[in-house]
Amino acid sequence: MKIRLLLHITLLLTLVTIIPHQARAQRTVSPIERKSTQLNTVEGKKAAQQLIEQNVRPSLIFGDSIINLDEFTKKDTVKGPGNLYPRIYSLTFGVNIWDPLMRIFGQKYGLTELSAEISFHNRYQAIAEFGVGRANSTPDGMNFTYKSPLSFYGKLGGSYNFLFNKEPDYRFTAGLLFGYTPFKYSIENVGAKSDYWGQQTVFNIDNQHSHALWAELALGLRVKIYRSLFMGWNFKYRFLLNYGSNQYGAPWYIPGIGARGQSIGGAFSIYYVIPLNKQYGLSKAEEIAEQYSNIIPAENPGIGTDENN
Repeated sequence: MKIRLLLHITLLLTLVTIIPHQARAQRTVSPIERKSTQLNTVEGKKAAQQLIEQNVRPSLIFGDSIINLDEFTKKDTVKGPGNLYPRIYSLTFGVNIWDPLMRIFGQKYGLTELSAEISFHNRYQAIAEFGVGRANSTPDGMNFTYKSPLSFYGKLGGSYNFLFNKEPDYRFTAGLLFGYTPFKYSIENVGAKSDYWGQQTVFNIDNQHSHALWAELALGLRVKIYRSLFMGWNFKYRFLLNYGSNQYGAPWYIPGIGARGQSIGGAFSIYYVIPLNKQYGLSKAEEIAEQYSNIIPAENPGIGTDENN
């Protein structure tokens, strides 16, 4: 009798031990193969954006809960197809130090140039450039000294960034700008030799007025050097559309261009970039994905499969 009672107690303890374990085994799910979206990269932003476009209500898995990504993503930060950055992305100021450097090495014309730029979607740039130029040069092989006082010039145009969906630390652009300048100049110490008398005559041509309108095509490369500081190179091809001449001929130097007839030029600039919208791409989704890297469509919210199936 005691043996039978002992067997019953042993069987009962065994069932109490096995049944909960079996229940837990049936509820155990296999973990999802977590594949980080790495939304802090451009590729990750593209993947998340495609997910949003393809699924009406994409969701995030938070343990056993499903939370709609729409609740965490502001409508004004989700961009349309092809643009990962905000409509008004940044404001940039620059200074062209090419002419100042060239003057150190003996160039006798040019001075300085400033620029302002608004970037849209990190793709299109509206550009305004303005500067001042002056000249005091005796061209090689010429019998005169050309002088032009400080003269203002300005340029307006735009450019296109071919790396618009890449990291904004790098840019490769092509642009078109139109420039205009009104200016004065003088031609001094003009030497003329008389064939009859055999004497050298020197005279001046003072206070001449002129203007110039031109267009320039530009290819540019810009890289980040430290935080908001960038540096960039521009290679330019200029062609005159119109310029003013007088009875003594055309001006030798044009502010904003350089020596007349000099079609190819360059610029080396330092830029300071001010972000106008720090939330770009899927910024809120980035914050969430840094902690929860599983993004799945709401139509397929399953979080695992039964190990026994």
